[in-house]
Amino acid sequence: MNNATIKVAICDKIKDDGIAASDFISEFYINNNNQAEIQEFDDTETIIDAFRLQNNFAAVFIGMNSMDEVDTAWVIRKLAPNCPLVIMSDSGDYSLEGYRLDAFDYWLKPLDEKKMNRTLERLWHSPRTGGANKGGL
Repeated sequence: MNNATIKVAICDKIKDDGIAASDFISEFYINNNNQAEIQEFDDTETIIDAFRLQNNFAAVFIGMNSMDEVDTAWVIRKLAPNCPLVIMSDSGDYSLEGYRLDAFDYWLKPLDEKKMNRTLERLWHSPRTGGANKGGL
C-alpha cells in the first residue's frame, strides 16, 4: 500500500458515535500504512461550509438522526457528486434515502467493527476513491 494521507469528514450530532467512527477509521489507515486526516463535525452547517470551501474529502461519514442530516447529505451530494457517503443511523428509517443518495454504505448503530472494516476495505479498493494504489482510501 502507498503512504498517502486521506481526508475524511465525519458528521454526527451524537458525539460519542462520531468519535467511535473516527477512531476506527484512523486505526484502519494506520494498519494499512497510511494516515487519515479526519475532520469531525458536530453540526450540519459546519460540514456544508467545509465542503463549500475545500471539497476535497475522499469520503464522508454522516450520522442520520433527523431530516436535518438528510438535507445535509443532499447538499453534500450536490457539492461532491462522486464523493462516497456512508450513512450512520440508529435505525433503518433512512435506508431508502440512503439509496436515493447513492450512499456507499449504511451503518446501523451501535457501529459494528466487522461491517465498518468491510466498508473501509471496499472504499480502499474502490474506483470512486482512486483505489489503494492511486492514493484512494
